[in-house]
Parts: sequence; structure tokens; C-alpha cells
Amino acid sequence: MRLPGIATLILTLTFCPAAFGAAPDIGIVARIHFNTQVRDFTKSRAFYRMLGFTAGRGGFPKTNTHEMARSLGMYDLCTYEFFDAEVVSIPDSWGPATIDIIQFVIPYNDAPPYALPNHLGMAYAALQTTDLASDVAFLKSQKVKFLAQRFGTPGNQFVFFKDPDGVLYKLSETSAPPPPTAAPLPSAPPGDAEADLHITAMPYIAFNVRDFERSYAFYRRLGYTETTPLPEGGTLEEARAYGLDRPFKIRGAQMALPHGDKHAIRIVQWLDPYDDEPPYAPPINHIGIDRLALYVLDLDAAVKTLKAEGVEFLSDIAPCCSGTGLDETGIINIVDPDGIFVELVGPIAVRGPQPPPQWCAAT
Repeated sequence: MRLPGIATLILTLTFCPAAFGAAPDIGIVARIHFNTQVRDFTKSRAFYRMLGFTAGRGGFPKTNTHEMARSLGMYDLCTYEFFDAEVVSIPDSWGPATIDIIQFVIPYNDAPPYALPNHLGMAYAALQTTDLASDVAFLKSQKVKFLAQRFGTPGNQFVFFKDPDGVLYKLSETSAPPPPTAAPLPSAPPGDAEADLHITAMPYIAFNVRDFERSYAFYRRLGYTETTPLPEGGTLEEARAYGLDRPFKIRGAQMALPHGDKHAIRIVQWLDPYDDEPPYAPPINHIGIDRLALYVLDLDAAVKTLKAEGVEFLSDIAPCCSGTGLDETGIINIVDPDGIFVELVGPIAVRGPQPPPQWCAAT
């Protein structure tokens, strides 16, 4: 039996909610950040500042409760410890452009990040620029490593570069309009022509999945109901920009929230070439992009609804992030159908400090 095309599938799921099971909105309204672990916080912080992530918020406790440790899949620890952490962002960006940088000490995992953009998991984040040629020249002058040569023509081109740990970013220059939303988004700001770099936005995070239909339905359930099909393949020249050695075939769509900050994710099933190595396993301390944090209006209610529907979580809700257990905000990590971590953050009923397991006293 011939499978429907991506456009037909999207139309079916959009206009026939029964195709994926109609359910109430759980209240996701914004992308807070994505999280990446680093080997050298000072070096990485300087790198991201160079890219334009010059606003930052730090001061987070370097250890925390056993509930917070469990929320990150650290089931055998009573707490964790990191060297430093900071949430960094691009001031006045078009849409959310924020990264949570953490250097863990305990537990520490030095395994390298995904080498290519077609690996299962959150393989890369996209950054938008108004002047790609100038930015590439500047980044090369700073000894930044690139995956391959850029692809496309001025006004519609991209290139992949790496952060100090090898994490992949897709730097894009495009004249295309932003993805469709319930209300129009403003145009990307022109930026400063005299600046070293011209990055103005973080348009999407890429999720590579095993089964497009399954993941598409899952993320629609979370609220990503504004969708645009992606081209179903690329030429050898384009494939080489992805670090691949032959033309590629995919099934994919860009998916956006129709409300709140209207941010987007990009869901892609790589058909050829296909890499079946699984995404990062827990705990959430792997070098590279390891979770996407989303703000939800009522975390207790959202989790209750999703658990009743059989959604998998790494732990129960953990009060976040003072280390006292008295917080009015909580976090919890969804495990998506491929094992990718999607963190929900939002207001909770105050629980009060919870006693750690008895075995913690011995450690």
C-alpha cells in the first residue's frame, strides 16, 4: 500500500482531529531554552557571547535536591554537582533565542555529541542571520570549525558550524517568510551592519525521529498544530552541506505553536541515509543538546492529563530550582517516542521539602 505524501498526511491530521485523538490543550505557551552540556564552561560561555548570546542569568545552586537529580534521570544520586551554569540569550532576537549552558562535575559524561545532522535526537539548532557570507568569514577568522561548505545562493543558503565541543548549529540566511501562525510574526530585525555577526533569531530546533507519523501526532498533541511540510529530499550538493556523501530522502515538517511565543520545532525522519543509533540515554548530562525546556501554564494539570494518556516521564515533578524544595515552580521531563527529553516547566502547588531516600544518609 502506498503511504500518503507528507502534505496529505498533514492535512488529514490537521482537519481530522480523530486521526490522532482529539484532546484538551495542555497549555504549552513558550520555549524557555534548550540545554547543552559543555566540557569547559568558561570557554563555551565566551564562544556563545561571541555569537551574540550576550544576555545571561546565572546564580543557580551548584547542587540540588534528590528530586531535581531524579528529574534529570540521575536515579542513583542524592544530588548532582556542576561547575557552573548560565542561561544565555540574544537580546532583542526575533522569537526565543536562549540556551542553558551547564558544565557538570557529578555525574560527568565526556562522550562526544552527534557528529552529523541526521542522527536520531535533537541533532542541531538553527540560527538565522541577515548576512551569511560575512558571518562565515568572521567565524573562520575565529578558528570556528565548519562541518562542510555552505549550500545555496545569497538570500537562501545555509552552513553547519560547530561549537567548542562539536555541537552542530545550522546557520541560515533566508528570504522566506516565517512559518504560518495564527497571527503574523514580525520580520527578523535587520541587525547591525557593522557588527561582527548578524544572528537575529533561533528559528527552530531539529528533532530527528524514527517514525514521522508517530512523532508528528505526539508533538501535535503537545500543541504544535501549525505545520508546514518540508521538501522530501535533497541533491548531492545539498547533502554534502549536511556532511553526507549521497542525495538524501526525508519525511518532515516544521511545527509551531499557534499561540504564546509561536516557536517552532522541525520533525524529520531520515529515510536515506538512515542512522539507527539511538538518542542520548539518561541521565541528562551528555555533551550536546540534551533537552528542550517549554513553559506550561499549569504544570500539575498538564502532567496529570499526559500521564492519564500514557505519556512517559523520567520522574515525578521536582520543585525548581532553589534547592530548598519550597519552589512554586516545578520541572519534569517527558520522554518522547524516540527517547528525546522534553522538559515542562511551570507553576505547581507548593509541596514542601521531601525527605530523601534512606540510602542517601549513607552517602
